[in-house]
Amino acid sequence: MSGAAPVEAPSKWRSEHIWKMPDEVEPVLIVSILLTAMFVTRRKNYSILTGRKTTSARYSRIQDSSPLDSRDASDSDDSDDNDSYSRRNQGPNATLVIDGADPKYPPKYRRVFGLCTIRTPNSSRFANHFHSRILVKFPFLIEMFYWAISFFFYRLTAVLAQVHYGGAKLLWDVGQGHAISILNLESWLFGTSAIAGKESSIEYRIQNWFLSGADGGDSRGVWLTILDRGYSLIHIPGTVGFIAFYYWYAPSFNRFATVRRTMTLLNMCAFCIFLMYPTMPPRFLPAEYGFVDTVNAEDAQSVWMSGQYVNKLAAMPSMHFGYAFAIGCVFVFESGFIQQYFSKGKMGFLFDCEDEEPEELDDFNGVGANGSRLSPAPPAPPALPQKSVLSRALFLSYGIFYPSWILLTIVATANHYFLDAFVAALCGLVALLANRVLLNFFPLEDYLLWVLRLEKPQPTTGWRRRKVKSRV
Repeated sequence: MSGAAPVEAPSKWRSEHIWKMPDEVEPVLIVSILLTAMFVTRRKNYSILTGRKTTSARYSRIQDSSPLDSRDASDSDDSDDNDSYSRRNQGPNATLVIDGADPKYPPKYRRVFGLCTIRTPNSSRFANHFHSRILVKFPFLIEMFYWAISFFFYRLTAVLAQVHYGGAKLLWDVGQGHAISILNLESWLFGTSAIAGKESSIEYRIQNWFLSGADGGDSRGVWLTILDRGYSLIHIPGTVGFIAFYYWYAPSFNRFATVRRTMTLLNMCAFCIFLMYPTMPPRFLPAEYGFVDTVNAEDAQSVWMSGQYVNKLAAMPSMHFGYAFAIGCVFVFESGFIQQYFSKGKMGFLFDCEDEEPEELDDFNGVGANGSRLSPAPPAPPALPQKSVLSRALFLSYGIFYPSWILLTIVATANHYFLDAFVAALCGLVALLANRVLLNFFPLEDYLLWVLRLEKPQPTTGWRRRKVKSRV
C-alpha cells in the first residue's frame, strides 16, 4: 500500500550476522530463472527467422472421416498449417463453411459455465506472424504473461482497498483492528487467552525465542538471519523457479495446467480477501505487542518485498505459505507415495495424471474449433522410467520440508499469523477443486489473441516422454 501509512519506529535489535546483498540480486535471479526456462523449454529445430511452421495443436484432433493422425505434433514442423488443416477437413463429414466464415479458419465455439455457447474468432490465421513464431519457439512466454496478469491484479488490491475504506489512514486503522482480532482468536484457539500481555501470542513466543538466542550470541541469531533472507528472497524466485521446473518436468501439459490454474485461482481468492479483510502483519503492530521487524532491522528486504511493489496490509492470507503449500502438495504427489493408497479414479479428478481429457489448448467442454465434437483423445505418451526409491523419498521430503520451512519463516520474522497460513492452505484446496472454472475465460483469451494478431503455441510440456521414447 502506498500513501500515508504510519512510519514504524526503527527496531532496537540488529543482528550481527548481516549478509549484505545488492538490491539487484532478486530481480537478476528471477530474470535468470525465466531466461533459463525459456531456453530449456524452447521448441528445437524451429527457426523464427525462416518461419518453419508447425501444425497447430488445437486442430489436430478435430473429428474427420479419416482415422486420427497418430503422428506426433512435434514431428510436423515442416507442414503448412493452412494446408494441413484443409487436408484434415476434406472428408464428407467436414464442415468448412459456417455463416460465411473463411473455410480455412472457422470460428470457435466456447461453452461458458455450461449455460451458453459463445462464438469466438479463430486466431490460427496469424500463426505465421513474426510475434507468433516467437511464441512457437519459446512457448514458456505464455506462462510469463499469465503471471504478469496476476501481478497486475495484486497491485490493484492495494489501490482498491484504499478507495473502499476511504483513504490510507482509515485503511491502516482497519488493518490493525483485524490483526488484533486475529491475535485474540488465536489466543482463544490455542488456550493462551488466560495469559496476560504479549506472552499470550504464539507468534511472539516463537520470534522471541530466536531473538533471545541472537542477543545471547548463540546459533539462533544465525538462523534468524537465514529466515530473514529466506522471507525476502525465496518467495518470488522460488515460485517462479517451480513454475519453470514443473513446465519442463510435468509428464503432460494437462497436469501442469491443472497446477497453474490452481495457483492462479489461489491468487484470486487471496486478492478478494485482501480487499475485504485487510490485515496488518505482526511487525507493524504497536510496540506493546512485542513484535520486531527483523527483516528490515537488518536490511534484508528485497526489491519485491519493499517499496511500492508491496501491499503492506495483505497479511491475510499468507501467499508465502499459500504458494509453498501448493508447491509442497505437487512434490508430495509426484513422489508417488499417495497413489499407493488411493485408487486411480479417486486421484484422477485432482491431478490429470492419466491424460483422461484433451489438453487445455485443444478443447473446451468437448467442442472443436469448427463446432464439431472432438474425436477420442490419442493414446497417452510413453511413461517415464519409474522413479527410484531415493528420488521418490527426496520428492516427498522436499514436499513436506518446503511449506514447513516457509511457515516457520513467516512466523519467526513477524510477517504473518498462523491463521494466515491456515486460510492460505484452505484457499489452495478450494482452488484445486474448482480450478477448471478458469476455463470459462477462454473466450476472453480468444478475443485478446485476435486483437494482438497472435496464435497461441502448442506447449512443449511433456516432451521429456518423447525423448525417452526416442532413446528406447
